Amino acid sequence: MKELTSVNNPVVKDAADLKQKKNRAEQNAFLVEGLRSVEEAVSYGTVRQLFVLAAAKTPDEARMQAIVGQAAAAGADLYSVSEQVMKKIADTETPQALTAVVTKQTSSLDELTALGGTILVLDRIGDPGNLGTMIRTADAAGVSGVVLLSGCTDAFAPKAVRSTMGSLLHIPVAEGVSEDDFISWAEGSGYQLLATCLEGAGNLYHTDLQGRVAVVIGSEASGVSDSLLAAAAKKVFIPMEGRAESLNAAVAAGVVLFECLRQRVAGNGKL
Repeated sequence: MKELTSVNNPVVKDAADLKQKKNRAEQNAFLVEGLRSVEEAVSYGTVRQLFVLAAAKTPDEARMQAIVGQAAAAGADLYSVSEQVMKKIADTETPQALTAVVTKQTSSLDELTALGGTILVLDRIGDPGNLGTMIRTADAAGVSGVVLLSGCTDAFAPKAVRSTMGSLLHIPVAEGVSEDDFISWAEGSGYQLLATCLEGAGNLYHTDLQGRVAVVIGSEASGVSDSLLAAAAKKVFIPMEGRAESLNAAVAAGVVLFECLRQRVAGNGKL
């Protein structure tokens, strides 16, 4: 394991640059921070570099060493770094024991076609925490894939990555897809668009959500776009009894996706 003590080292600079979207695109890589998330990256992704905080104290030393060993066996470059260097690289104010540089993995719409089932479509989601949470929820609900339409925040930004808790590495994600391309693909692939809205919508719990369904969750500020609403085969609202005017976008996504899961499981005779 090589030692890095200077924040001006080119390896450190390249890793720190990944906090910016343009550099993630140029290097085709992103940062993963923390024991659990790095463990997922080593198991399900391609770790190029692993930075280990030299002075780190963790109650699960054996687990950390196992992660380091697995990364080494997979061919990752290993670096022991000072706290100053780790602060330079990491996005969090208090750097954790492990930070990894991981190769970006994205999918095309064509690759999603063969998967079938439910997909989650995000329309101009602006908050990286919301976006990451929705990817994590989609993974938990057994969704086949996630489509990020043009205008969404970057799923590989550090805050979004942290919010996925490793799920970004479990589920296919297609990013930067235009509305027109998505609508054409959905029609050609037999997907029904399901949009969440209020006007002209039916009760979520009275709607058939089985088969190839593309659940569209719209912008936190303005909801689903007019063109996607026009293309939607089904529109649903989530019944609420309290005084809240609306749900957070990530919460709404969770409610709809787990109703899809409930119906899918029931349809398979497992309830």
